[in-house]
Amino acid sequence: MQKQKRSCVDETLDAWILIGPLILLMGIFIAFPIFSNFFYSFTKWNGVRKPEFIGFDNYVRMLADSRFFISLKNIGILILYIPFGVFVPLIIASLLRGGLPGWRIFRAVLYLPNILGSALLGLLYLVILSQAGPVTEILKFLGVPNAESIYLLGKSTSAIHTLAFLSVIWFRIGSGCIYYLAAMSNIDSSLYDAADVDGANSVQKFFHVTIPSILFSIQFCTVLAFIDVFARMYGLIYLLTNGGPGYATYTLELSIYNLTFKAMEKGYASAWSVTLFFFCAIIAIVQIRLIKKGNTP
Repeated sequence: MQKQKRSCVDETLDAWILIGPLILLMGIFIAFPIFSNFFYSFTKWNGVRKPEFIGFDNYVRMLADSRFFISLKNIGILILYIPFGVFVPLIIASLLRGGLPGWRIFRAVLYLPNILGSALLGLLYLVILSQAGPVTEILKFLGVPNAESIYLLGKSTSAIHTLAFLSVIWFRIGSGCIYYLAAMSNIDSSLYDAADVDGANSVQKFFHVTIPSILFSIQFCTVLAFIDVFARMYGLIYLLTNGGPGYATYTLELSIYNLTFKAMEKGYASAWSVTLFFFCAIIAIVQIRLIKKGNTP
C-alpha cells in the first residue's frame, strides 16, 4: 500500500515538473499581460512615466469617442461576411470531393494565400488594386470609362467591403477547403449510398448528408472566423488602408495600435483592449455553448 502511495506521489511530482515550465511561461506571457492591461485601463499612462490612477475616465472617454462606434460599425460589416467565408469553402470542398477534374491543382491554388502570409498578401493586393495597378489596366483595356476612378480601396463606400471580401472570404477559401475536405473524408460512404438508393440528388445529399456529418467542423470554422474579424485583421488593414479613407476601415485592433504607439496613450489604449477582450470572450462563450448544445444527444 505504501509503495502505491509513493508511486502516486512520484507520478504527481513528475507531472508538475513537466507542466511547471509551461505554467510559468503562460503566467509570464499570458496571465500577467492580461491582468496588467486591466490595471492600466484605469490609469493615465504614456508608457514611460508613472501611471496615474483615474478610475473609469478612460471608459467614459471611449464611449464618447466617435472612433469607437465607427470601429464597432466596421466590425459589424465584417461579421456580415462571415457566413460567406464559412460556406463558400464548404461548397468548393464539396465540389472538389465530388471528383471535379483537376481538383488537386485547384486545391493547391486555393491554398496558396495561406502559404504567402497576410503581410505579403497585403502588399500584393495593395499593388493589384491600386489606381495604376493591373485591375485598372484591365478595365482600361476593356474600354471602361474613367477606369482610374474605380479605386475600391480609396473610397469610403467600398473600402470596408473590399477588405471584408479579401480577408473574410478570399483568404479563407484555401484553409477552409483543406479543413472541410479532411472532415468529409471521415464521412461514412454508406450514408451517400443510402441517399442514392432513396433517389437523392447532389444538392439534397449536400444538405442532408454532408452538412450534418461535418457540423462540428462548420461550427469550428465559424468560431475561427469571428476570432479573425475581431483580433487578427490588424496586419492586413494596416497594409491596405491603414484605417482609411478617413475612418472607413478603422477597427478596434487598429485603434489600439494607434493609441499605444502613435498617440502614446497607453492607458486609454488599455481600455480599448479590455473592451475588445470582453467582446471576444462573450462571442467565444456563446459559440462554445451553442456547439455543446448542438452536440448534445
